[in-house]
Amino acid sequence: MIEIEYRQTGPCVNHGRENLEGVDLAVVSRADLRWYYFLSDLSFTIGEVELTPPWSWTPVFDFLWSMKGVLEHLERGKHSTIGFTENAELIEFAPDGGKVQVSCTYKTTETTCELADLKDAWLGLRHAVLTKLGGEYPRLAVNPVLAELRL
Repeated sequence: MIEIEYRQTGPCVNHGRENLEGVDLAVVSRADLRWYYFLSDLSFTIGEVELTPPWSWTPVFDFLWSMKGVLEHLERGKHSTIGFTENAELIEFAPDGGKVQVSCTYKTTETTCELADLKDAWLGLRHAVLTKLGGEYPRLAVNPVLAELRL
């Protein structure tokens, strides 16, 4: 079983300052959504292996877009990584038939999972994020850049 979850730790950070007042989330750019808004604590577990980053305030939309790219690479049989903007750490994904070997630079653990299960976990996280944040911030729900995540 794969679990990818998030707990929102900040509403948004606009270039280093928490600030939602006056920001129109319907027109915030993809880059700004990826790096400056909706900071979260991420939880990432595959089976019994804990791959959760040991730091807080990871932008949840950056993780979603990064994971979408990883899945696209894996489906083409290519190795991929997720990097973090706040440090040099990586989560590494290596295709192995219909399976994926997953490791990270911030822990010594490594595990293998089914590609289909990894995709299902990402879809679950995407749904949870878009539903929760779209409900809390209706202007965010109509932002056209989020359509890229729904494809």
